[in-house]
Amino acid sequence: MMTVMVTPETARIEVREGFNLALPRFLWRVMEARAQALHNGDLKATMTELVAEELLRWFKESIRGGVPVPGPSPN
Repeated sequence: MMTVMVTPETARIEVREGFNLALPRFLWRVMEARAQALHNGDLKATMTELVAEELLRWFKESIRGGVPVPGPSPN
């Protein structure tokens, strides 16, 4: 098991160069159809939306069993 503390620093969005996304052709067709229907064909907007909706939901569910980390003291 791995523990990661979520702080403002670790919650920042980080873009990593050199990562390509490879999907089966049928999934690309689904993604293109969704992009056409919802974002005027903008595949990048479609992928961003799916990541925000699905991947972040998965991350939240995966950490539910984690130990809560106390926040800073208000005093």
